[in-house]
Amino acid sequence: MIIVFLKTIVYFFLSLIYFYSITGYGKLLVNSNSSKLNRFNFFELSIFGIIFQLIFGYFVYLTVGTNFYINIVLLLIGLILFFFYKRELNQVHIKYIISLLFVTFTVILISKTHEDFKLYHLFSVNEIFNNQLRIGITKLNLKFFTSSLLAYNQSLIVLPFFDFKFIHLPIFFIYFLTIGYFVFNCLDSIKNNERFYSLLVLMVLLVKFNRLSEYGYDYIAHFLLLIVFHKIYFYSSQKEELIKALKIFTLCILIKPISLLFTPIFLYLIYKHDFKFLFKLFISRSLILSLMIFILISSSFLRTGCIFYPINSTCFSKENIFWSEKKEVGEYSEFVSLWAKEFYNKDKSKYQKIKDKEIYKKNFTWFKYWIENHFFYKIFEFLVILFSIILVIYTIFIREKPKIKKNFHSKFLLLLSFSCLSFWLLTVPHFRFGISLIIIFFYMVFQTFLNLEINLKKKKIYNLIIFSLIILNVKNFERINNEINRDDMYKFNNFPFYNKIEIITDDQKVEKSKFFHIEIIR
Repeated sequence: MIIVFLKTIVYFFLSLIYFYSITGYGKLLVNSNSSKLNRFNFFELSIFGIIFQLIFGYFVYLTVGTNFYINIVLLLIGLILFFFYKRELNQVHIKYIISLLFVTFTVILISKTHEDFKLYHLFSVNEIFNNQLRIGITKLNLKFFTSSLLAYNQSLIVLPFFDFKFIHLPIFFIYFLTIGYFVFNCLDSIKNNERFYSLLVLMVLLVKFNRLSEYGYDYIAHFLLLIVFHKIYFYSSQKEELIKALKIFTLCILIKPISLLFTPIFLYLIYKHDFKFLFKLFISRSLILSLMIFILISSSFLRTGCIFYPINSTCFSKENIFWSEKKEVGEYSEFVSLWAKEFYNKDKSKYQKIKDKEIYKKNFTWFKYWIENHFFYKIFEFLVILFSIILVIYTIFIREKPKIKKNFHSKFLLLLSFSCLSFWLLTVPHFRFGISLIIIFFYMVFQTFLNLEINLKKKKIYNLIIFSLIILNVKNFERINNEINRDDMYKFNNFPFYNKIEIITDDQKVEKSKFFHIEIIR
């Protein structure tokens, strides 16, 4: 147990160093964009630091390849930048942030990983770290279709002696920074409706999403989408905030293309502003945004032969691009859609067993299977938690009787959020793909039709945050105890890190050729 304790201490301090490092790079980006630090929620600095590392990691992969030396130097330079800018950073904020990191650190202490980790998450990071550019990589593993570009961040935290033990840090810190972002807004905002949204999101994240093993890449993309919505809804008149929203939204798409389901909400900008404002917004000279879009397109093209996966119509034919996976992309997209609609779990249902895919998809035949096997298994529990939190907030803070207010802006955004939710339901109605859309929709319902006069006082907000943090830690301490004492395939053997997993590749089954440092897989 002493060794386990020492490993945990090392894990925490390395996490702290990583936080300092990405914050240093984030401050560098803020400076390079001539932004004022005081206009930033402090946690945004670290989010932009993650953006910097993704860009850096991708171009390292394209050129020289990632290795231990690059990773150590990158970590140290970020650390140096943090202390270089230390005087400009609010030290009070930093102390609170470290305290928040300490009380949420139980989230990352694991032995059991996400179900997709052993399928392709670790494989992706291993591929990036151990190889330079390889064209047509999806031929090694079809799961590379859905592989997140956050893997480039994870490859930069592979360190000597520890190897791949710390690769969950970028995932954890997106969760942590999202929490911090909304803590900041809960306590510093003067708008009660903004405080309400921030407190709602914060409590949902702390109470429901408190295990790293369930995140994968989908959850964290949705966490960031909640930040994007916050900026669009509450700061739509501020150009700088909208530019930041666009960058974070692009990061969401880089993490998971399914984030595009959120796109209709950007139509809110068209309604709120004239064409001149929008034109200036979208042509704003931003090197960072341009690089992110380049990475999005080029990565998709090099992996799949498509301009933008998962849109099959953007794929080149094999006659034009020999590594193109146009047919496979279409088939895999259909597989994901059927999987999300519970086609592959239909045999567990009490309803008639349907083998034909077309019949299953036709006329919403799939819907009753989805309700039985997924809605009541995953989504219903979440809705109970969501409504319970809303009820708690209103019960504590309500001061007047409900007032129905005619608010066309809210109704318009409610309509857009409903369209996002509907498209999710029609295409890939799995919980992991629609988390933020569900939260935003029901928030807008309450904002539009139950627009109550509330007074969110800081003392009570503090109490609710502390209460939520207690729930998070109680659940995680129970989980950790169960993991240590379990006797199955996830039996404790490497705590506080994930259990060792063998990386299996299909390198021997494909034809490969080399052009300088570039490897082409046929």
